Amino acid sequence: MELSDATKLGIVLALVAIPLCYYYWRRWDRPSKEARAEKERRLKERETHEAFQREEAKLREHERQQALVELQYRKRESAMAPSSQVMSSAFSNLESTGAIPNVVNTSSSDVGRSKEEITQLESIPKTMMVPDIEGDESVAEIIEDGGPISLKVGIEIPEEVKMEAQSVSIEDDFEWPEWE
Repeated sequence: MELSDATKLGIVLALVAIPLCYYYWRRWDRPSKEARAEKERRLKERETHEAFQREEAKLREHERQQALVELQYRKRESAMAPSSQVMSSAFSNLESTGAIPNVVNTSSSDVGRSKEEITQLESIPKTMMVPDIEGDESVAEIIEDGGPISLKVGIEIPEEVKMEAQSVSIEDDFEWPEWE
């Protein structure tokens, strides 16, 4: 099998051209110095931008924490009841100036109600469920403590209001494939 002269020349030229083309491709395919400098500048800009975003996030979180601390402090300050000494001195100052009339300390059993209110309360049917509310402390203890009042509330839900739990079977809604 003999090759023609043109085929031989083509093979020789290809063997010489391939390394030359590879050399020029490797040399000219790389980015220029300006392109590399631009790429580095953009990377630095991105890193700087991300660093600023992280610092701003830290600053916002710090401000949020300070606002929460200040809010808790304000709640604590506004929730604090004045001491009994401060209250007694304030009432004595008011009584001495005659700005308010003398207030008699009443207990929960001495609440004055009008006849109309009493008849409305007595007309509540026995079948109506009324919540049972009991205080933990007496009125005198509440006035002395000046703190919040905790109440125990017991409510029973009638049977017709309660939801009935129904079991749901998946086999009713789903057709299982038959496995062999």
